[in-house]
Amino acid sequence: MHTMRLNTSLLLLLILAGLTGCENKLSDARFDETEDLQIMDYIETREDLSIFRELVEYTGQRNLLRTAGTYTVFIPDNAAFGRLFARLSEGGNTVDAISDMEPAYWLSYFKYHLLDRKVNTNAFTPGPLPAATALDGKYVIADIRDSYAAIRLNNAATIIQYNIELTNGYVNIIDDVLMPPITTIYEQLKATGKYEIMLGIFEETGLDVYLKDSLLTLFIESDKVLEAYGFNRDSIENLKDWASYHIIPDSGYFLNQLTKQRYFPLYTEESLSFQEDEFGQYYMNEDYRFDQSAEYGIDRVGYNGIYHSMDTIVSIVEAPPSTIRMNLYPPGSPYGEQNVFAKLPARILLNTGTKSYHQNQEGKIVQFDAQQIGDSFYLTFPDVPAGDYRVRLMHRGGGTRGTYLTIYNNQIIDDEIVLRTPDGTFEEWDYLKYNYCGELTVESRSDVTITFAFKDFGSNKKPSYCCDVLMDMIELIPITEE
Repeated sequence: MHTMRLNTSLLLLLILAGLTGCENKLSDARFDETEDLQIMDYIETREDLSIFRELVEYTGQRNLLRTAGTYTVFIPDNAAFGRLFARLSEGGNTVDAISDMEPAYWLSYFKYHLLDRKVNTNAFTPGPLPAATALDGKYVIADIRDSYAAIRLNNAATIIQYNIELTNGYVNIIDDVLMPPITTIYEQLKATGKYEIMLGIFEETGLDVYLKDSLLTLFIESDKVLEAYGFNRDSIENLKDWASYHIIPDSGYFLNQLTKQRYFPLYTEESLSFQEDEFGQYYMNEDYRFDQSAEYGIDRVGYNGIYHSMDTIVSIVEAPPSTIRMNLYPPGSPYGEQNVFAKLPARILLNTGTKSYHQNQEGKIVQFDAQQIGDSFYLTFPDVPAGDYRVRLMHRGGGTRGTYLTIYNNQIIDDEIVLRTPDGTFEEWDYLKYNYCGELTVESRSDVTITFAFKDFGSNKKPSYCCDVLMDMIELIPITEE
């Protein structure tokens, strides 16, 4: 058996941590590397982490955390596992300990809490963490709205002790267990037995394929809600349209990512907007409450997306003004049809060397190559409500990016957009930059086509050189009076 040697400084640190009892104790702790204290050694010093220790040993991962490497581990404390066992027992199985489930079941939990890279929380930005988890490259999402001292992960767990540095990586203690996305949205909903009416409607309308095989965000009423509000399917004019209104395709979003944004569901005649009140209650289109109870809940992660339970029956209505975000797709993307186009001799291409935020952070970003001054590309926002908007383009910055002007309704709305000098860093993912690209007025509800005309090359003046812009998303942001 391995005999762990702790030096005097470590023992003193542990004693002081026990005496203080304050939040974030041991945060940014640094242990003496000469003692070769690995992550597993540290876990064994903490009785409040004994269940995670049992999970590691039960799944055969002890040696991984006892060897040299560069890891970041998010470790739920025993209280967090107690809550998880209670949730798992709601499904009919009694789960009181790690040994009540097979090792393969818990291995997915272990992998989803492990990054194969040493990342300090100071490097976190709102959105996906800087490295993927060991579970099939799935990302955990960070929320830093409150502060770096209270980082939320997947809108479910808060880091309560952070950046505990060992010789082979960082340990962060979290107050809840992250649910690994190992089953599809359809499988999760079916397993609960609480959404049979809506699942039947999705199957009848052929939309169940999205819940089984596609990346999506789903909004869904439980049987309990439908029965409480006297749901009558015969009163719905077009059942498929209504069901399509519940699905945002191509991306999985937590509700805090959707807030104050406007997104188009599969039913494209109307959009969706999302709000959060001062008490933390979420709404769709200002009127439709989400069910944020432990039994049903929001931000439930599946292998192919995220679903959110509604607390009332959703109706198709006109969304209030909010930011309209358009994800840009190059030719050949498996996530969506091409929706940005160039006029010859310029070209729009799929660039596999640069990551796309909304395409699972895979190398599939839109590339525009200009051949001469005056070349252009264009894109169209469908069905934009009347109002005043500011245009914002998210892109991968760089010195070779060109200079542009933007045109709407045959009028120049900005005559000097220098992409190599961004206006800021994209707040959801610092891999991307953004530039504001002018302001426009939509007189009546209609499609909005914006043209970007090329004015000058960046640092490389050769027309054959790659990537006069690598663009990922574009937004129309309502201009409101303060």
